[in-house]
Amino acid sequence: MRIATRSAVLFGVVAMLAVPFAAARAQLAAEPVPTRGPDARMTIDNLAVTKDQGKSATTALTTVYDNTSATPQFSVSSTDLNSVWGDELFTTGTGVLSTHKFTLYNSSSSAGPLLTASVSVSFFDAVTSAFLGGYSGNINFGAGLLVNQFAVITASPLDAFLINLNVSDVIVTQTVTAKTGAASRLGIVTFGPILVGGSPGTMYISSATIGGGVPGFYNLGSPADPGYYIAVNPPPVGTVSKTWSSLKKLYH
Repeated sequence: MRIATRSAVLFGVVAMLAVPFAAARAQLAAEPVPTRGPDARMTIDNLAVTKDQGKSATTALTTVYDNTSATPQFSVSSTDLNSVWGDELFTTGTGVLSTHKFTLYNSSSSAGPLLTASVSVSFFDAVTSAFLGGYSGNINFGAGLLVNQFAVITASPLDAFLINLNVSDVIVTQTVTAKTGAASRLGIVTFGPILVGGSPGTMYISSATIGGGVPGFYNLGSPADPGYYIAVNPPPVGTVSKTWSSLKKLYH
């Protein structure tokens, strides 16, 4: 099965910027709650970080969205390993992204363990679809994320990327861009209730095997809130919007 190259992911980001995110679509069947496997930290790809970008992470973080501390609800997955998963998040504040958490799920019908994964994450203004920033990195699961297991992945510190979440209605998306191991069906896990912030009852999916491959927000029968955590720092003085040249460096 194909895995997206970083240039292909960049093309997808450009396409997302060109059109608004689609409205909610038909209800889908969700998968049962899997077993929690080994949580992991992401090794951040720092190719876009330059010497004059921002400050290092501080201890004065503010959590503006969190449901990862709640209870796993259900999972959704696809054999399309290029699937894009995401959600609209109503955060309780704004600022520069410092810590982000998300989930990865190796389906119960997968062919084997997920050993490593490269993931690209993007943030958008939910009202205008404007790109707010993104990051990418690698996860090593050691002995592997086994079949029917999920993990919560922590990416931190992200301050140097100056991903300024300057609106409180954001869309976050994630996609696996490369992997090792026999895993053949990947996805995400939803959590509830939301402990900080809010979200509509649908989630964003762009997958060749779901809804005829039509991207949009889908109803999974009950509140569909993929596991996410966002903590921010106040923007440093002189923060500027990320340019296309710095965005492209993420995917070289």
